[in-house]
Amino acid sequence: MRLTDSAEFERVYRQGTAYRGKLISVHAFPNEHGTPRLGLSVSRKVGNAVTRNAVRRRLREVFQSCISGTSENLDLVVSARPAAAEATFEELREEFSKSLGKVGVPVEYRQG
Repeated sequence: MRLTDSAEFERVYRQGTAYRGKLISVHAFPNEHGTPRLGLSVSRKVGNAVTRNAVRRRLREVFQSCISGTSENLDLVVSARPAAAEATFEELREEFSKSLGKVGVPVEYRQG
């Protein structure tokens, strides 16, 4: 459920729909894999390695909680902005679900 190839990232960036928020930017593009996939981009502007990895972990969990109820076949590339380092999990989830709504993905939260 992850995007790892740079060509896949480029395809999503160039051909996908974008949402740019205060904490994150989300690019979405349909895929043929039958499942939603996530690619993360967290630059050094966000913070040191420990901070960047913490942001990545939070974003992966937000992705799991928001996408688990959907059958959308999308590749999502999420780019963290520096403000994401200071954001709470709930703020990240709100921004992520808002961005999904803007790019046309129905969102259902997983409970628990």
